[in-house]
Amino acid sequence: MSSLNLKGLARLVIVAGLSVGLSACFRPLYGPTASGETLQTVLSSIEVPELKWPDAQARVGHYIRSEVIYALNGSGQDLPKRYVLALSLSQTLQSPIVDTVTGRAQTATIAGTLTYTLTAKDGSKTVTTATVTSYTTYERFPQRFATVRAARDAEIRLAKALADQVKTRLAMELATAS
Repeated sequence: MSSLNLKGLARLVIVAGLSVGLSACFRPLYGPTASGETLQTVLSSIEVPELKWPDAQARVGHYIRSEVIYALNGSGQDLPKRYVLALSLSQTLQSPIVDTVTGRAQTATIAGTLTYTLTAKDGSKTVTTATVTSYTTYERFPQRFATVRAARDAEIRLAKALADQVKTRLAMELATAS
């Protein structure tokens, strides 16, 4: 019976030893960065310049820029900017369900792909370039205003999803940068 307890104790010691050894491999995302600053301070130092979006993307582009600015610096503190974030959007509209009697689309899906590039303010170094993608769906109604409002709400949801992905990826990148 005591050999059984020794086996259980040995397993416990091995598991505890492995977990302690691996704990140094993980680093909290929102802890101090490699440079010692808080991640929120580093994210707040990113400038998102005003862009001239094509007419078809002007509204959703405005939403995306606003959501990215809020995600990076929700406090509103005016900190010195060290980075510049360039954004480029491509968007498609798909109608996967069509009523066979009326020929009208019953739903629509907006697919958005946002490419971003983070560079140093002086332009000397590109920190990261990546692409994020998200989809939102909305119903189309016989009432035109309801469909327009549903489409606008879907664009806002798309902007929030893309901004959240950009913030998370920038946080991962900047947490390890020195």
